Amino acid sequence: MSTYTKYRGPYELIYYEACMNESDARSRELYLKAGKGKRYLKLRLKRFLFRTG
Repeated sequence: MSTYTKYRGPYELIYYEACMNESDARSRELYLKAGKGKRYLKLRLKRFLFRTG
């Protein structure tokens, strides 16, 4: 467990992406944390949570 989230759990994993290597993963993370990527992820999670809620 990470020390950053150690006292903030428990968490439930609701979204996951796999990458073939670390540089792809870092690029994808930067994309998802910025502009269009943030909107993409927000809409995707919103649709998922709407279906399961």
